[in-house]
Amino acid sequence: MKLHRFKVVFIDDNLNELSPFVQGIRKSYEEIDGVCVYRNPDEGLRYVMSHLDDRMIVFIDWDFGSNRDKGIDLLKRIRSKTSLLYIVMMSANDINGNIPPESIVEMINEENIFYLHRSKDFDVVKSIVDKICRSWKTRFDCILEQWLVRHPEDGHTEAFSDVASGKVYTWAEILSELRKQSDVGKYFEGLLNEFYIHTFDGLRKKV
Repeated sequence: MKLHRFKVVFIDDNLNELSPFVQGIRKSYEEIDGVCVYRNPDEGLRYVMSHLDDRMIVFIDWDFGSNRDKGIDLLKRIRSKTSLLYIVMMSANDINGNIPPESIVEMINEENIFYLHRSKDFDVVKSIVDKICRSWKTRFDCILEQWLVRHPEDGHTEAFSDVASGKVYTWAEILSELRKQSDVGKYFEGLLNEFYIHTFDGLRKKV
């Protein structure tokens, strides 16, 4: 069975490529095709923003010290572009009393986000990554990606025509737009959901 590759990005000023935490994840998943560690949050954010069409998990430290953005600030910037990217927010401190209540609420209300206390056993980390890997099997963008891997010749065939702009998108371009959660990607996803609902309703009436 073909493994579906994904990247892992760490944005944490206390980690490096040789940190046990980083190496533990790298060694646990042969599907990983790239591990990046950024101690500077701005550099890490730039990398993430320029690779939004990749399958990726981003681990973000909650606190980068004084005079720097918090992890929640990076989360907001990423979410301004996409809601599909999986993010694991990390902290070495207990969430109670150390993370402002309003920030906790913001994280709870976000999609595709996990919270990790750094003192937890590695099994907890692995359970989060495993859950994300399982969810990729049911998300449309990932299913489309798998289909394109099996049928690369169809990646350049027409998938959708945007009436407003007149632009024609291939299936490969639609995958990119879905991952970036662009206006076109969101619109296409909405059309797809409507199609599924109408199809299901039609089948239900036949039963």
